[in-house]
Amino acid sequence: MNTNVIEKGKWERDLEVEVPAQRIDKELQSAILRYQKRLELPGFRTGKVPIKVIQARYGDSIRTGVIEDLLPVLMQEAAQEAGLVPAGTPKITKLEHEPGKNLTFTANIDIWPEAEVDRYEGFKVTRMVHEIKDEEIDDQLDELRNRNASERSVERPLEKGDVLIADLQRLDEGGVPIVGDHYEERSFLIGSKDAVSPGFEEALVGIEAGEERNVSFAYRGDLPNPELAGKQESFAVTVREVRERTLPNLDDEFAKDLGDQFENLEQLREHIRSQLQERWDFMARQRIRGELIDGLIRENPLEVPDSLIDNYIETMRREREEAQGHHDHDHEGEADNGESNQEREIAARRLKTYLFMEAARKKLGIEATDEDFDTYLENRAEQMGMEPEDLKRSPRAGDLRRDLEEDKIFEYLEFHAEVEEQKV
Repeated sequence: MNTNVIEKGKWERDLEVEVPAQRIDKELQSAILRYQKRLELPGFRTGKVPIKVIQARYGDSIRTGVIEDLLPVLMQEAAQEAGLVPAGTPKITKLEHEPGKNLTFTANIDIWPEAEVDRYEGFKVTRMVHEIKDEEIDDQLDELRNRNASERSVERPLEKGDVLIADLQRLDEGGVPIVGDHYEERSFLIGSKDAVSPGFEEALVGIEAGEERNVSFAYRGDLPNPELAGKQESFAVTVREVRERTLPNLDDEFAKDLGDQFENLEQLREHIRSQLQERWDFMARQRIRGELIDGLIRENPLEVPDSLIDNYIETMRREREEAQGHHDHDHEGEADNGESNQEREIAARRLKTYLFMEAARKKLGIEATDEDFDTYLENRAEQMGMEPEDLKRSPRAGDLRRDLEEDKIFEYLEFHAEVEEQKV
Protein backbone atom coordinates (compact mmCIF):
# COMPACT_ATOMS: atom_id res chain seq x y z
CA MET A 1 0.00 0.00 0.00
CA ASN A 2 1.01 3.63 -0.44
CA THR A 3 1.10 5.95 2.58
CA ASN A 4 1.61 9.65 3.04
CA VAL A 5 1.97 11.43 6.40
CA ILE A 6 0.82 15.02 6.90
CA GLU A 7 1.86 16.77 10.12
CA LYS A 8 -1.14 18.54 11.63
CA GLY A 9 0.21 19.38 15.09
CA LYS A 10 3.03 18.47 17.43
CA TRP A 11 1.65 14.97 18.01
CA GLU A 12 -1.20 14.94 15.45
CA ARG A 13 -0.87 13.38 12.01
CA ASP A 14 -3.09 12.72 8.99
CA LEU A 15 -2.21 9.40 7.40
CA GLU A 16 -3.29 9.07 3.76
CA VAL A 17 -3.47 5.47 2.58
CA GLU A 18 -4.05 3.86 -0.82
CA VAL A 19 -4.74 0.11 -0.96
CA PRO A 20 -4.53 -1.79 -4.29
CA ALA A 21 -7.89 -2.91 -5.69
CA GLN A 22 -6.57 -6.47 -6.01
CA ARG A 23 -6.35 -6.87 -2.24
CA ILE A 24 -9.90 -5.64 -1.70
CA ASP A 25 -11.21 -7.86 -4.51
CA LYS A 26 -9.47 -10.89 -3.01
CA GLU A 27 -11.05 -10.27 0.41
CA LEU A 28 -14.40 -9.63 -1.26
CA GLN A 29 -14.32 -12.92 -3.19
CA SER A 30 -13.49 -14.84 -0.01
CA ALA A 31 -16.40 -13.16 1.79
CA ILE A 32 -18.83 -13.96 -1.06
CA LEU A 33 -17.80 -17.64 -0.99
CA ARG A 34 -18.38 -17.77 2.77
CA TYR A 35 -21.75 -16.08 2.26
CA GLN A 36 -22.68 -18.56 -0.49
CA LYS A 37 -22.21 -21.56 1.80
CA ARG A 38 -25.00 -20.50 4.16
CA LEU A 39 -27.29 -18.50 1.82
CA GLU A 40 -30.81 -19.80 1.20
CA LEU A 41 -32.91 -18.43 -1.69
CA PRO A 42 -36.13 -19.78 -3.26
CA GLY A 43 -35.28 -22.03 -6.19
CA PHE A 44 -31.76 -22.79 -5.02
CA ARG A 45 -30.34 -25.31 -2.57
CA THR A 46 -28.36 -24.02 0.40
CA GLY A 47 -24.82 -23.29 -0.75
CA LYS A 48 -25.72 -23.47 -4.48
CA VAL A 49 -26.82 -19.87 -5.16
CA PRO A 50 -24.78 -18.63 -8.18
CA ILE A 51 -22.06 -16.09 -7.46
CA LYS A 52 -23.52 -13.67 -10.00
CA VAL A 53 -26.88 -13.71 -8.19
CA ILE A 54 -25.17 -13.02 -4.85
CA GLN A 55 -23.14 -10.17 -6.35
CA ALA A 56 -26.21 -8.63 -7.94
CA ARG A 57 -28.35 -8.76 -4.81
CA TYR A 58 -25.87 -8.42 -1.95
CA GLY A 59 -22.59 -7.31 -3.50
CA ASP A 60 -22.66 -3.73 -2.17
CA SER A 61 -23.50 -4.70 1.42
CA ILE A 62 -20.92 -7.51 1.44
CA ARG A 63 -18.27 -5.12 0.10
CA THR A 64 -19.15 -2.56 2.79
CA GLY A 65 -18.84 -5.23 5.49
CA VAL A 66 -15.51 -6.45 4.12
CA ILE A 67 -14.07 -2.94 4.17
CA GLU A 68 -15.37 -2.28 7.70
CA ASP A 69 -13.70 -5.48 8.91
CA LEU A 70 -10.50 -4.82 6.96
CA LEU A 71 -9.98 -1.17 7.92
CA PRO A 72 -8.47 -1.82 11.40
CA VAL A 73 -5.95 -4.23 9.85
CA LEU A 74 -5.13 -1.82 7.04
CA MET A 75 -4.81 1.01 9.54
CA GLN A 76 -2.34 -0.97 11.65
CA GLU A 77 -0.26 -1.98 8.62
CA ALA A 78 -0.23 1.58 7.26
CA ALA A 79 0.86 3.04 10.62
CA GLN A 80 3.71 0.52 10.84
CA GLU A 81 4.76 1.23 7.27
CA ALA A 82 4.76 4.98 7.99
CA GLY A 83 6.65 4.52 11.25
CA LEU A 84 3.84 5.91 13.43
CA VAL A 85 2.84 4.64 16.87
CA PRO A 86 -0.81 5.66 17.50
CA ALA A 87 -1.54 6.99 20.98
CA GLY A 88 -5.25 6.32 20.57
CA THR A 89 -7.79 4.89 18.18
CA PRO A 90 -7.32 6.50 14.74
CA LYS A 91 -10.29 8.40 13.32
CA ILE A 92 -11.18 7.83 9.68
CA THR A 93 -11.90 11.26 8.19
CA LYS A 94 -12.14 10.28 4.50
CA LEU A 95 -12.98 6.98 2.80
CA GLU A 96 -13.42 6.22 -0.90
CA HIS A 97 -14.08 2.75 -2.28
CA GLU A 98 -15.58 1.96 -5.66
CA PRO A 99 -15.72 -1.51 -7.20
CA GLY A 100 -12.63 -2.26 -9.24
CA LYS A 101 -10.72 0.78 -7.97
CA ASN A 102 -8.09 1.29 -5.30
CA LEU A 103 -9.36 1.90 -1.78
CA THR A 104 -8.24 5.24 -0.33
CA PHE A 105 -8.75 6.60 3.16
CA THR A 106 -7.36 9.25 5.47
CA ALA A 107 -6.95 8.63 9.21
CA ASN A 108 -6.34 11.28 11.82
CA ILE A 109 -3.87 9.99 14.42
CA ASP A 110 -2.42 11.20 17.68
CA ILE A 111 1.03 9.61 18.01
CA TRP A 112 2.91 8.72 21.16
CA PRO A 113 4.88 11.80 22.21
CA GLU A 114 8.64 11.66 22.54
CA ALA A 115 9.77 13.26 25.78
CA GLU A 116 13.02 15.18 25.84
CA VAL A 117 14.82 15.50 29.16
CA ASP A 118 16.99 18.60 28.97
CA ARG A 119 17.04 19.43 32.67
CA TYR A 120 17.28 16.62 35.20
CA GLU A 121 19.88 17.80 37.74
CA GLY A 122 19.74 20.21 40.65
CA PHE A 123 16.13 19.60 41.72
CA LYS A 124 15.35 20.52 45.31
CA VAL A 125 13.92 17.56 47.22
CA THR A 126 13.19 16.76 50.85
CA ARG A 127 14.24 13.59 52.63
CA MET A 128 12.11 12.73 55.65
CA VAL A 129 14.18 11.58 58.63
CA HIS A 130 12.38 9.79 61.42
CA GLU A 131 13.83 8.29 64.57
CA ILE A 132 11.78 5.40 65.88
CA LYS A 133 10.72 6.08 69.47
CA ASP A 134 10.03 3.51 72.16
CA GLU A 135 6.43 4.75 72.35
CA GLU A 136 5.85 3.69 68.74
CA ILE A 137 7.13 0.21 69.49
CA ASP A 138 4.94 0.08 72.61
CA ASP A 139 1.90 0.97 70.48
CA GLN A 140 2.68 -1.89 68.11
CA LEU A 141 3.09 -4.29 71.02
CA ASP A 142 -0.26 -3.16 72.44
CA GLU A 143 -1.85 -3.88 69.08
CA LEU A 144 -0.28 -7.35 69.01
CA ARG A 145 -1.54 -8.04 72.56
CA ASN A 146 -5.05 -6.96 71.56
CA ARG A 147 -4.96 -9.21 68.52
CA ASN A 148 -3.94 -12.17 70.67
CA ALA A 149 -6.30 -11.51 73.56
CA SER A 150 -8.43 -14.37 74.89
CA GLU A 151 -12.15 -14.02 75.53
CA ARG A 152 -14.65 -15.68 77.89
CA SER A 153 -18.35 -15.17 78.40
CA VAL A 154 -19.27 -13.45 81.69
CA GLU A 155 -22.53 -12.89 83.56
CA ARG A 156 -22.10 -9.23 84.49
CA PRO A 157 -22.80 -5.76 83.08
CA LEU A 158 -20.79 -4.58 80.09
CA GLU A 159 -17.59 -2.67 80.89
CA LYS A 160 -15.04 -0.85 78.76
CA GLY A 161 -12.59 -3.35 77.33
CA ASP A 162 -15.29 -6.03 76.96
CA VAL A 163 -16.61 -7.47 73.71
CA LEU A 164 -20.33 -7.06 73.09
CA ILE A 165 -22.25 -9.53 70.93
CA ALA A 166 -25.64 -8.08 70.03
CA ASP A 167 -28.48 -7.87 67.51
CA LEU A 168 -29.26 -4.43 66.08
CA GLN A 169 -32.49 -3.01 64.68
CA ARG A 170 -32.37 0.42 63.05
CA LEU A 171 -35.13 2.82 64.17
CA ASP A 172 -36.63 5.80 62.39
CA GLU A 173 -36.91 9.27 63.94
CA GLY A 174 -40.09 8.22 65.77
CA GLY A 175 -38.47 5.11 67.24
CA VAL A 176 -40.27 2.72 64.86
CA PRO A 177 -38.24 -0.25 63.52
CA ILE A 178 -37.24 0.12 59.86
CA VAL A 179 -38.12 -3.05 57.93
CA GLY A 180 -35.05 -4.75 56.46
CA ASP A 181 -32.50 -2.95 58.65
CA HIS A 182 -31.87 -5.74 61.15
CA TYR A 183 -28.38 -7.10 61.91
CA GLU A 184 -27.64 -10.19 63.97
CA GLU A 185 -24.66 -11.20 66.12
CA ARG A 186 -22.61 -8.05 65.56
CA SER A 187 -19.41 -7.76 67.58
CA PHE A 188 -18.10 -4.57 69.24
CA LEU A 189 -14.94 -3.98 71.25
CA ILE A 190 -16.12 -1.44 73.80
CA GLY A 191 -13.72 1.43 74.43
CA SER A 192 -11.64 0.96 71.27
CA LYS A 193 -9.79 4.11 70.26
CA ASP A 194 -10.81 3.41 66.66
CA ALA A 195 -14.54 3.19 67.42
CA VAL A 196 -16.61 4.77 64.64
CA SER A 197 -19.02 6.09 67.27
CA PRO A 198 -17.79 6.43 70.87
CA GLY A 199 -21.26 7.66 71.81
CA PHE A 200 -22.80 4.33 70.77
CA GLU A 201 -20.42 2.39 73.01
CA GLU A 202 -20.71 4.72 75.99
CA ALA A 203 -24.50 4.41 75.87
CA LEU A 204 -24.23 0.64 76.20
CA VAL A 205 -21.85 0.43 79.16
CA GLY A 206 -23.69 -1.37 81.99
CA ILE A 207 -26.02 -3.39 79.76
CA GLU A 208 -26.33 -7.16 80.41
CA ALA A 209 -27.04 -10.30 78.37
CA GLY A 210 -30.71 -10.53 77.41
CA GLU A 211 -31.29 -6.82 77.94
CA GLU A 212 -32.59 -4.50 75.20
CA ARG A 213 -31.77 -0.79 75.01
CA ASN A 214 -32.60 1.94 72.48
CA VAL A 215 -29.51 3.98 71.63
CA SER A 216 -29.22 7.28 69.73
CA PHE A 217 -25.76 8.42 68.68
CA ALA A 218 -23.69 10.17 65.99
CA TYR A 219 -20.82 8.75 63.97
CA ARG A 220 -17.46 10.46 64.31
CA GLY A 221 -17.17 13.54 62.15
CA ASP A 222 -13.69 12.59 60.86
CA LEU A 223 -14.69 9.31 59.20
CA PRO A 224 -13.38 9.02 55.61
CA ASN A 225 -16.85 7.99 54.39
CA PRO A 226 -18.77 11.27 53.94
CA GLU A 227 -22.10 9.41 54.01
CA LEU A 228 -21.41 8.29 57.60
CA ALA A 229 -19.32 11.13 59.06
CA GLY A 230 -21.41 12.95 61.68
CA LYS A 231 -24.59 11.07 60.77
CA GLN A 232 -27.22 10.60 63.50
CA GLU A 233 -28.59 7.09 64.06
CA SER A 234 -30.91 5.20 66.40
CA PHE A 235 -30.85 1.47 67.08
CA ALA A 236 -32.57 -1.01 69.34
CA VAL A 237 -29.74 -3.14 70.74
CA THR A 238 -30.44 -6.63 72.10
CA VAL A 239 -27.49 -8.16 73.95
CA ARG A 240 -26.68 -11.78 73.24
CA GLU A 241 -23.44 -12.02 75.21
CA VAL A 242 -20.84 -10.06 77.15
CA ARG A 243 -17.27 -11.33 76.78
CA GLU A 244 -14.36 -10.40 78.99
CA ARG A 245 -11.03 -9.98 77.23
CA THR A 246 -7.72 -10.93 78.82
CA LEU A 247 -4.55 -9.55 77.28
CA PRO A 248 -1.44 -11.78 77.28
CA ASN A 249 1.46 -10.73 79.50
CA LEU A 250 4.13 -8.74 77.70
CA ASP A 251 7.07 -11.06 78.30
CA ASP A 252 9.46 -13.47 76.58
CA GLU A 253 6.77 -16.16 76.33
CA PHE A 254 4.51 -13.78 74.45
CA ALA A 255 7.31 -13.10 71.95
CA LYS A 256 7.97 -16.83 71.48
CA ASP A 257 4.28 -17.47 70.81
CA LEU A 258 4.39 -14.97 67.92
CA GLY A 259 7.11 -16.83 66.04
CA ASP A 260 10.02 -19.22 66.34
CA GLN A 261 12.39 -16.46 65.25
CA PHE A 262 11.86 -14.62 68.54
CA GLU A 263 13.69 -15.96 71.57
CA ASN A 264 12.70 -13.11 73.87
CA LEU A 265 10.80 -9.86 74.06
CA GLU A 266 13.84 -7.77 73.16
CA GLN A 267 14.18 -9.55 69.80
CA LEU A 268 10.51 -8.86 69.10
CA ARG A 269 11.01 -5.17 69.92
CA GLU A 270 13.98 -4.97 67.55
CA HIS A 271 11.96 -6.68 64.82
CA ILE A 272 9.17 -4.13 65.24
CA ARG A 273 11.71 -1.29 65.22
CA SER A 274 13.16 -2.62 61.96
CA GLN A 275 9.71 -2.89 60.36
CA LEU A 276 8.75 0.63 61.41
CA GLN A 277 12.04 1.96 60.05
CA GLU A 278 11.44 0.20 56.74
CA ARG A 279 8.02 1.85 56.47
CA TRP A 280 9.45 5.30 57.15
CA ASP A 281 12.29 4.68 54.69
CA PHE A 282 9.77 3.64 52.05
CA MET A 283 7.66 6.76 52.62
CA ALA A 284 10.77 8.94 52.48
CA ARG A 285 11.88 7.29 49.25
CA GLN A 286 8.44 7.70 47.67
CA ARG A 287 8.32 11.36 48.64
CA ILE A 288 11.72 12.02 47.05
CA ARG A 289 10.69 10.19 43.89
CA GLY A 290 7.48 12.19 43.70
CA GLU A 291 9.42 15.46 44.03
CA LEU A 292 11.92 14.34 41.39
CA ILE A 293 9.05 13.59 39.01
CA ASP A 294 7.59 17.01 39.84
CA GLY A 295 10.93 18.52 38.83
CA LEU A 296 11.07 16.63 35.53
CA ILE A 297 7.52 17.66 34.65
CA ARG A 298 8.08 21.27 35.71
CA GLU A 299 11.42 21.78 33.96
CA ASN A 300 10.72 19.76 30.82
CA PRO A 301 7.32 20.84 29.43
CA LEU A 302 5.49 18.03 27.63
CA GLU A 303 2.04 18.04 26.06
CA VAL A 304 0.22 14.69 26.23
CA PRO A 305 -2.46 14.09 23.55
CA ASP A 306 -6.02 13.93 24.87
CA SER A 307 -6.58 10.62 23.08
CA LEU A 308 -3.69 9.06 25.00
CA ILE A 309 -5.19 10.23 28.30
CA ASP A 310 -8.62 8.96 27.21
CA ASN A 311 -7.21 5.52 26.38
CA TYR A 312 -5.31 5.36 29.67
CA ILE A 313 -8.42 6.22 31.71
CA GLU A 314 -10.52 3.73 29.77
CA THR A 315 -7.94 0.99 30.35
CA MET A 316 -7.82 1.73 34.08
CA ARG A 317 -11.61 1.67 34.33
CA ARG A 318 -11.85 -1.56 32.40
CA GLU A 319 -9.25 -3.22 34.64
CA ARG A 320 -11.10 -1.94 37.71
CA GLU A 321 -14.38 -3.32 36.40
CA GLU A 322 -12.81 -6.70 35.67
CA ALA A 323 -11.31 -6.80 39.17
CA GLN A 324 -14.69 -5.92 40.70
CA GLY A 325 -16.51 -8.32 38.40
CA HIS A 326 -19.10 -5.79 37.23
CA HIS A 327 -19.57 -2.69 35.10
CA ASP A 328 -18.56 0.54 36.85
CA HIS A 329 -21.69 2.63 36.31
CA ASP A 330 -20.55 5.16 38.89
CA HIS A 331 -18.12 6.72 36.42
CA GLU A 332 -20.54 7.06 33.51
CA GLY A 333 -21.23 10.63 32.44
CA GLU A 334 -18.34 12.09 34.42
CA ALA A 335 -16.80 14.02 31.53
CA ASP A 336 -17.81 17.39 32.94
CA ASN A 337 -17.43 16.95 36.68
CA GLY A 338 -14.55 17.65 39.02
CA GLU A 339 -13.79 14.02 39.76
CA SER A 340 -13.19 13.33 36.07
CA ASN A 341 -10.87 16.33 35.85
CA GLN A 342 -8.87 14.93 38.75
CA GLU A 343 -8.81 11.56 37.04
CA ARG A 344 -7.41 13.17 33.89
CA GLU A 345 -4.73 14.99 35.88
CA ILE A 346 -3.65 11.73 37.51
CA ALA A 347 -3.60 9.95 34.14
CA ALA A 348 -1.56 12.74 32.53
CA ARG A 349 0.97 12.66 35.37
CA ARG A 350 1.40 8.88 35.16
CA LEU A 351 1.84 9.02 31.40
CA LYS A 352 4.40 11.81 31.69
CA THR A 353 6.22 9.83 34.37
CA TYR A 354 6.46 6.85 32.01
CA LEU A 355 7.63 9.01 29.09
CA PHE A 356 10.24 10.85 31.18
CA MET A 357 11.55 7.59 32.65
CA GLU A 358 12.01 6.24 29.12
CA ALA A 359 13.69 9.45 27.97
CA ALA A 360 15.99 9.54 31.02
CA ARG A 361 16.92 5.87 30.59
CA LYS A 362 18.02 6.53 27.00
CA LYS A 363 19.75 9.85 27.71
CA LEU A 364 21.66 8.52 30.73
CA GLY A 365 22.40 5.18 29.08
CA ILE A 366 20.98 3.26 32.02
CA GLU A 367 20.58 -0.47 31.52
CA ALA A 368 20.23 -3.35 33.95
CA THR A 369 22.99 -5.92 33.40
CA ASP A 370 22.17 -9.60 33.78
CA GLU A 371 24.33 -9.69 36.92
CA ASP A 372 22.46 -6.74 38.43
CA PHE A 373 19.14 -8.26 37.49
CA ASP A 374 19.98 -11.65 39.03
CA THR A 375 20.90 -9.97 42.32
CA TYR A 376 17.73 -7.88 42.19
CA LEU A 377 15.62 -10.98 41.51
CA GLU A 378 17.13 -12.81 44.46
CA ASN A 379 16.19 -9.97 46.80
CA ARG A 380 12.67 -9.64 45.39
CA ALA A 381 12.12 -13.39 45.43
CA GLU A 382 13.11 -13.52 49.10
CA GLN A 383 10.64 -10.73 49.88
CA MET A 384 7.87 -12.52 47.97
CA GLY A 385 8.65 -15.99 49.34
CA MET A 386 9.53 -17.38 45.88
CA GLU A 387 12.48 -19.07 44.25
CA PRO A 388 14.55 -16.68 42.08
CA GLU A 389 14.30 -18.96 39.02
CA ASP A 390 10.51 -19.16 39.33
CA LEU A 391 10.31 -15.38 39.50
CA LYS A 392 12.67 -15.06 36.54
CA ARG A 393 10.38 -17.28 34.44
CA SER A 394 7.22 -15.50 35.52
CA PRO A 395 5.38 -12.97 33.28
CA ARG A 396 6.48 -10.26 35.73
CA ALA A 397 10.17 -10.61 34.89
CA GLY A 398 10.06 -7.88 32.22
CA ASP A 399 8.35 -5.46 34.60
CA LEU A 400 10.92 -6.23 37.30
CA ARG A 401 13.80 -5.42 34.96
CA ARG A 402 12.10 -2.10 34.23
CA ASP A 403 11.65 -1.52 37.98
CA LEU A 404 15.37 -2.07 38.48
CA GLU A 405 16.24 0.39 35.72
CA GLU A 406 13.87 2.95 37.23
CA ASP A 407 15.58 2.49 40.60
CA LYS A 408 18.88 3.30 38.90
CA ILE A 409 17.39 6.39 37.24
CA PHE A 410 16.05 7.70 40.56
CA GLU A 411 19.38 6.99 42.24
CA TYR A 412 21.10 9.15 39.62
CA LEU A 413 18.53 11.94 39.88
CA GLU A 414 18.70 11.94 43.68
CA PHE A 415 22.51 11.96 43.66
CA HIS A 416 22.43 15.09 41.48
CA ALA A 417 19.62 16.78 43.43
CA GLU A 418 19.77 19.28 46.29
CA VAL A 419 18.56 17.16 49.19
CA GLU A 420 17.35 18.80 52.37
CA GLU A 421 16.66 16.59 55.37
CA GLN A 422 13.49 17.16 57.37
CA LYS A 423 12.97 15.51 60.75
CA VAL A 424 9.44 14.21 61.22
